[in-house]
Amino acid sequence: MKCPHCEQKLGFFSKSLSKSGRVKICSNCDKKIKISFNFKLIMLLIIPVFLLHSFLLKPLVIMLGFSGSGIVGIWGGLLVLLSMQLKSAEPE
Repeated sequence: MKCPHCEQKLGFFSKSLSKSGRVKICSNCDKKIKISFNFKLIMLLIIPVFLLHSFLLKPLVIMLGFSGSGIVGIWGGLLVLLSMQLKSAEPE
């Protein structure tokens, strides 16, 4: 993820994003940022992820002898993580 102000790349587990609270502070430019979700991307990816899960990964996981239910949580977590983005929290 990149800061919307200074375009510096911030890691998901970086110090500035790991702080509690809704509004975070960029470690490079000291401006306020917040994490938001791209709901359009979630809606765009939910059907392909569901089809990939149902017809490819779940049968493969079951064939290997594991429960197919746990993979749903992993897919959901990945979908949410991939749809996160940083936006400015500075007053305009």
